[in-house]
Amino acid sequence: MAAFHRTFVNDDSFIRGAARLLWAGITITFPTKLGDVINLSTYNAQTGWNELGATKTGINITTNNAEEAFDVDQIAGDIRAEPTNWEMSVATQLAEMTLERLQVAWEGSEVTTDTVPEPDEKEIGFGQPTSYTERRLAVLFQRPNEKIRGYLFRKTQRQPQESAVGHNKTGEQISIPVNFKCLADASIADVKKRFMIIRDQQ
Repeated sequence: MAAFHRTFVNDDSFIRGAARLLWAGITITFPTKLGDVINLSTYNAQTGWNELGATKTGINITTNNAEEAFDVDQIAGDIRAEPTNWEMSVATQLAEMTLERLQVAWEGSEVTTDTVPEPDEKEIGFGQPTSYTERRLAVLFQRPNEKIRGYLFRKTQRQPQESAVGHNKTGEQISIPVNFKCLADASIADVKKRFMIIRDQQ
């Protein structure tokens, strides 16, 4: 008898599990393959790419858009709709409370190290920056069969996100929410590729 639902399950098409989040300066060439972000033998980050470390609550990629509809008096309904704005973001909570992680999440100053007096002391400052730092982002996920999917974002910057560091005797470990807004790269001719591309090992 013929199969009614026509569902022939491919295990590789179902995805669940943790991913890695990496960033690079905006002057780093945009990756055109996964090997530009990590070494595919050792899985170490390539030169120019930096790990954002362990996360809580997952790494969430979100997209949405606004639209305007066309209508006429003679028809009781919209006759067409067109998008007027697209947005995409990447959100997570950083679980490792290093100064380097806080620098990204809170738009901090450069991290410096004083070697005298001992032991060494690191310093970072936070204040009222008048602009955001643009970064490239990569979210990498590995399936059980070791094949990797990469979400490669052309231009991102921090967007408003309230967060707090609370030192308490009990309760959840400290983690810092961070939300990256994806910016359209107008230098890309194909408007469907201006936010990001996905590279998927087969």
